[in-house]
Amino acid sequence: MGFVDFLEKLGEYLPAVTKPKQKPSLSQKLMWSFIALIVYLVMSSIPLYGVSSTNSFLSNFLAEQIIFASSQGTLAQLGIGPIITSGLIMQILVGSKLIEMDLANEEDQIKFTEAEKGLAFIFIIVESALFGYVFTKATSSLLLAAIVTAQLIVATYIILLLDEMIQKGWGLGSGISLFILAGVTKIMFWDMFGIANVQNQDLPVGFFPTLVSYIVSGKNLLNLIVNTSTKTPFQPDLVGLISTIALILLIIYLTNINVQIPVTSPRLRGIRSTIPLNFLYVSSIPVIFVSVLGADFELFASIASGVSSAAGTILGDIANAFFFPPSNIPHSVYALVLDPVGAVIYAAVFIVLSIVFGILWIDVAGLDPATQAQQMVEAGVEIPGMRNNPKVIESILAKYIYPLGFYSSLIVGVIAVLATFLGVYGTGVGLLLAVTIAVQYYNLLAYERTLEMYPLLKRIIGE
Repeated sequence: MGFVDFLEKLGEYLPAVTKPKQKPSLSQKLMWSFIALIVYLVMSSIPLYGVSSTNSFLSNFLAEQIIFASSQGTLAQLGIGPIITSGLIMQILVGSKLIEMDLANEEDQIKFTEAEKGLAFIFIIVESALFGYVFTKATSSLLLAAIVTAQLIVATYIILLLDEMIQKGWGLGSGISLFILAGVTKIMFWDMFGIANVQNQDLPVGFFPTLVSYIVSGKNLLNLIVNTSTKTPFQPDLVGLISTIALILLIIYLTNINVQIPVTSPRLRGIRSTIPLNFLYVSSIPVIFVSVLGADFELFASIASGVSSAAGTILGDIANAFFFPPSNIPHSVYALVLDPVGAVIYAAVFIVLSIVFGILWIDVAGLDPATQAQQMVEAGVEIPGMRNNPKVIESILAKYIYPLGFYSSLIVGVIAVLATFLGVYGTGVGLLLAVTIAVQYYNLLAYERTLEMYPLLKRIIGE
């Protein structure tokens, strides 16, 4: 039995959510999605039993909180991290042909899903055990470590089941997207309207409460335009607010730009149509790869340092060599002015890695010209004036796909870096993810609503 077969068997034995016997209505999907979101938010607010809130390990890993939708020191400590990590690993293994699977085949698709679930469960156990040990290391209590580990395993597996429930048709989209959107939105809301005081400072967290505080106390409002305080380096300012609004509008505009490829089909009696290729062809995948890789290194380096200082130092050095120390990344205009050289290095590394991952993702995810051309031929779609040959269609698509892949990776990388430097609310990567996910949900809602209004369309598209 191979490793993938073992993962498949493991995934099959694990508790699972069954598909609905009948397709739920839009209102039912919204209800189940809302229930899943509420359960996740409640879990992200319940502290882990046996872990002190003053634990030195509970530092503010903002990257992990955004990418993994995690909440430090709570039942959602691991968030969707194991699910995302296992999914990316499986996609890379299949896309690089290290694992022979045809995801167009239903049996292989089921095998892939079960193997992905099995691998996610292994990550859940390993990460939970490591966190349980690190959180309770000071007490030297194996019982307490086991209790913390058990809490994390159960809670994270519940999050996995919530994602599975939504993806199997009970809800809309995926739990991963929903939880990331909720996490980023919560951070952005807190940056705008948070009223709790910053530690050791007589200032609220949010921009608008701070603005009111300045007006009431008669302080100089110029200090709110750009935060120059070294005591509160992450205090939201006006530049960050304006940048957040401007970049949201820019990302929405870019996601709605399409490159139209003219096609026709004998099945439609020669009627000409177009296939749209999104200008952001790889979406936010490149920055997700860079951020997940960096976040995983930072996370495991922190865990390793709790187990062994030498191991933590080695992983930390690797992370810093490839991704730049997170604590030194300029998160405001003022920090950018103070360290322009560091900002340039960070921007160059992040953007180059985004381009590399974006181009690799095209081949790994089946977005390459050869795969797309084969799918068009199998669907009976032709390009007017061209022979219906996969190689001919591939050569035409290559003129569009690879340039789109390069420039879209470059653009999302630049947007993420620029947003970070401007101090946008929710961080640059978080804002990019939140807006692209929100646009996807808007399109999904419009699609589901259209099917409900025009039931004949369900027959046409085979639903």
